[in-house]
Amino acid sequence: MDRRKSAVLCGFGAVLLAVAVLSAFQLSARQQYLTRGWETEAPSPFPDTSYPPLCVNAALEQYDPQRLEWALDLAAKGGFTWVRQRFPWSEIEPEPGRFEWAPWDAMVAGAVERGLQLLPVLTSPPAWAGMPPDPEAFARFAAALANHYSAQLVYYQIWHNPNLGETWGGKADPLAYADLLAHAAPAIRAVDPDARIVLGGLAPTVEDGPINYNEPRFLELLVAAGASPYYDVVAVQPLGFSTGPEDRDVALTRLNFSRAVLLRETLVALGEGDKALWATLMGWNSLPADWPGPASIWGQVDPQTQAGYTTAALARAESEWPWMGVMCINNLQPRPADPARAVPDAEEHWGFALIGPDGEPRPLYTALQAWAARPRVAHAGAYPASSPLITYTGGWRLGPLGADIPLNASAEAGDARATLTFEGTGVQLTVRRGAYLAFLFVTVDGQPASALPRDEAGRAYVVLYDPLAQVETVTLARGLPYGTHTVELLADRGWYQWALVDWRVLDEPSTLPWPVVTGVLMVLGVLSMGMAARHVEWRAVVAGVRAAYARLGTPGQVLLGTAVSAIFGLAAWTVWAQGAFRRLGEGAGWGALALAVGLCYFSPWVGVALVSGVLLLVLTLLQPGMGLAMTIAAAPFYLHPVSLFGRSFALSELLLLPALAGCAAQILVARRRGGREAPPLWHPTFAATGALLATAVVATLLAQHRHEALRELRLVLLEPALFYAALILTPLEGRERRRILDFWLASAVAIAVIGLVQYFVLGDVITAEGGVPRLRSIYGSPNNVGLYLGRAWPVLLVELGQRWRAGRKDRRFWFTAAGLVCVGAALGLSLSRGAILLGIPAGLFTLGMLAGRRWRKVMLLGLCILVVALIPLFSTPRFAALLNPASGTALLRVSLWRSAWTMFREHPWVGVGPDNFLYAYRTRYVLPTAWEEFNLSHPHNWILDFATRLGLPGLLAFLALQVGFWRRVLRLTRQEGAGKALASGLAASMAVMLAHGLVDASFFYVDLAYVFFLTLAAVEWLGKGALD
Repeated sequence: MDRRKSAVLCGFGAVLLAVAVLSAFQLSARQQYLTRGWETEAPSPFPDTSYPPLCVNAALEQYDPQRLEWALDLAAKGGFTWVRQRFPWSEIEPEPGRFEWAPWDAMVAGAVERGLQLLPVLTSPPAWAGMPPDPEAFARFAAALANHYSAQLVYYQIWHNPNLGETWGGKADPLAYADLLAHAAPAIRAVDPDARIVLGGLAPTVEDGPINYNEPRFLELLVAAGASPYYDVVAVQPLGFSTGPEDRDVALTRLNFSRAVLLRETLVALGEGDKALWATLMGWNSLPADWPGPASIWGQVDPQTQAGYTTAALARAESEWPWMGVMCINNLQPRPADPARAVPDAEEHWGFALIGPDGEPRPLYTALQAWAARPRVAHAGAYPASSPLITYTGGWRLGPLGADIPLNASAEAGDARATLTFEGTGVQLTVRRGAYLAFLFVTVDGQPASALPRDEAGRAYVVLYDPLAQVETVTLARGLPYGTHTVELLADRGWYQWALVDWRVLDEPSTLPWPVVTGVLMVLGVLSMGMAARHVEWRAVVAGVRAAYARLGTPGQVLLGTAVSAIFGLAAWTVWAQGAFRRLGEGAGWGALALAVGLCYFSPWVGVALVSGVLLLVLTLLQPGMGLAMTIAAAPFYLHPVSLFGRSFALSELLLLPALAGCAAQILVARRRGGREAPPLWHPTFAATGALLATAVVATLLAQHRHEALRELRLVLLEPALFYAALILTPLEGRERRRILDFWLASAVAIAVIGLVQYFVLGDVITAEGGVPRLRSIYGSPNNVGLYLGRAWPVLLVELGQRWRAGRKDRRFWFTAAGLVCVGAALGLSLSRGAILLGIPAGLFTLGMLAGRRWRKVMLLGLCILVVALIPLFSTPRFAALLNPASGTALLRVSLWRSAWTMFREHPWVGVGPDNFLYAYRTRYVLPTAWEEFNLSHPHNWILDFATRLGLPGLLAFLALQVGFWRRVLRLTRQEGAGKALASGLAASMAVMLAHGLVDASFFYVDLAYVFFLTLAAVEWLGKGALD
């Protein structure tokens, strides 16, 4: 195969692979959109969902006795099994202790007579009870109502729209409503032990307080207030507004029928997934074209669309939402605000009505009547063995434990059968096995159940014997064509064991075989590229590309890089838009964009993003050292993440990925050449680094908040460790290694300059105690400025000193001097006490001790000057507080350390996990004396930080890295040479880390972790003489 054919084949394979990957992303996202909220696996039986679901909201109190009979007849003939009716406290108990039951007795009696179940809504307090109502008075009313109707009622709904201020005295109050539930529910259950409490129907809204609360937020606040034990069912109002039930958008800002899914997801997230949802108010509004009243606030559809949407919504809930129970249509006929008006008010939901003002059924009523008349079958969900949908023959017993096989049941007699007709694609059976001999023979649509084994006669069967007496759910059939099916089982022995627990119906969405299609495309793409690769002389290709890149010269390379950056910027602009640069902070927008060369966004302009990503990847493969340099320079910008594929990523990690690919390619090429240039794949420091990572992985898996732990594991431990491995293993040239160090120092200078501009020009500062401004730069806290710049100034200082001694006052000398001045000024203006009082002295002390005898006097003089310079600072409130250990910061810090020590003693081996200190500290370990600062994410001490996050093994692994570092530094500083000064600067940087870290963070930030590993690698380079 010649080169041209190989190139064509390789390109064809690359296109197939790219198409497959992009298609997989798109089709997967589409499938998730279509099936969100769809229970494809049948859950355990949901309580409060086994009733026929059709319910209607009614205002029966508006009718005289004759019209009341008429309205209840309409509800029953319409196929409704439930009526949701307000029981206004103000009308039932107009005065304390005096109850008016007569009108409500007639409603209840009429409903019971027709087989209708009532859902009473306890609301509308009388004036004497106040608003919000007195919870004790409301509890007495609720108990009186439950006691009066205990023989006719089971469910009681507490309030309507409790998340709206208009129903709660002008301002919704989750805590007050939780208190109302906490009083009312026990009072009702005391007189009616079988009572079930339904949460007040939560109105659809996007607001987040304080007047109104959206439903998820209100529910979260209720659970946080401890209201969970006081309600059994959650009520939602999935009004359709202007879109039909096929609208599957689920978002906090989206009001549609799928809003029920959002509430379901909220319940699961809150640990309340075992509670059912009831739709206590649902439907679409359809006002006449000549409607004289105000326009509807709930959208508008025509009557035929209203009927079609409503029945389709009921069908969707049946098929997809086994967690949904009763669904109440809004409404039979609304109660007019002013009965004297000829036309009822639109605000009273007239557009939802099933019966028109003339008493005639509207199309919606007729459609629901037909829908309810269908043969009753089981849909997606779980059904207890006692469900009326299951037909038993032969004397089965039903009870709370399930269904018990009849005495002397045998397959030969064929008289003990159970049958379920369902609509779906699969069916499961939960059985209670035991140490008894019994079988169930199962057929689906008259054929042996496809998911079960078969006996000699071809019968599908379930074995009920198990000496461990386990309860297990057995799949009987799956993958059936969607439709109506009948499953029948024949029992052979097993009486007195209550063998059947529940039945579960599956309704799995139909999907295109896109995983197979995209998988085939991927395989074809990889095979094509592999076949072409066999005929490519890769050494010549790499050499040719490198030669072509070298021939460009410095101007050409700069031009190419600029062009690629421009293409990337155009793609990024379509994703970020203009707000992204504002998010990067004042003065940092262009700097962040320049650092982002190598990133490729999944842009709406896929072609532009793909081309820029490929070109930038090629550049990084050619110059992996540049990729590593950009990674360390981007590390401080982790607080300004990039949104990609719906997730946020730090700039450093997106730069690191192509850099690692380039390093891996360079390592492979070097090893293939062999000889002395072949880089080793192991380094002694990898043992301690590996131990640190292994401990972190175990701690992450055991962490209570695993999501946060995984994020820190990725950003602060794994990726910086990979960066370190690339620095050690990649055969870089000395100037490339020097460039990496320069990029780190340049990023520190850039952060200092940004902070100084903010401080002196923009006035963007943090105000400290006593009104003193503090420089913060790109960080949220000035202390982060002190932490990061504190690592850089010692290296800048020795760089400047080296050039001064050598008499090389060139451009680099003046740049270094200016950078050191900026870093020093920013460091001082940050007013970081740890940096000024511990970090700088420790750095100066280390430099003096390692530089030699004559420099120790200079060091002592410098420390004396520093002490004198610090005296005025102690007149400021921020530093003066340190002189009083009995209060203020000193007391809080000591209390924090005590708490952290206690945390470590309780979790000595793996700690509480990465990034879990905050959650453990504020909920368990914070001392009462430290009440001013609950939300602390680290213990402000590097020893306790490693101990509480990763336990003793993690702390020992870090200490092992420190021991190895200082041993190498001491060897280097005992030898005269060019590397001694830089080794001293790196050692001083590490000393600043350890000293400042005694009272603050030292490692567990993205930028600090990268600098730590770069410092380790730089000392290794010096030891090998591999640094210019």
